[in-house]
Amino acid sequence: MPRQQINLEPYREEIISLFHHGVSSDAISRTLESRHNIQVKERTIQSRLRKWGIRKRHRTTTSDEALHSRIQILFLEERLTDKAMLRVLQQEGYGISERTLRRLRFKLGLHARASSEQEQSQNQQDQDHLAISLPQAVIQAHPV
Repeated sequence: MPRQQINLEPYREEIISLFHHGVSSDAISRTLESRHNIQVKERTIQSRLRKWGIRKRHRTTTSDEALHSRIQILFLEERLTDKAMLRVLQQEGYGISERTLRRLRFKLGLHARASSEQEQSQNQQDQDHLAISLPQAVIQAHPV
């Protein structure tokens, strides 16, 4: 005779919320027992989360076209840094890490630009280097 399956549907939202807030399956089990007087094993919590399609990591971020479009807008039009983009995306409900954002940005061909101050500094260094090396190249090419 198979075991009777416990109905966790009335507690589904609570379980999912606890899980997304980093509460372990064991702690969720203890919480359900203390709050609702139901005994459920840690493994049951884990299997039910799998059955409901709930995961810690969001595997869909790499194929989410809306997210890709939003990243392009934030990067190209609003010219936000990775940290600022991450903050905006997380506030909008995207479950994305800084590493995933960086990886997606590169996949989309969006490469970080130097700030205007860094750009000016680099341009000055390039000009200084040219000014130093150019006369030497001219002297070597035309010996007297």
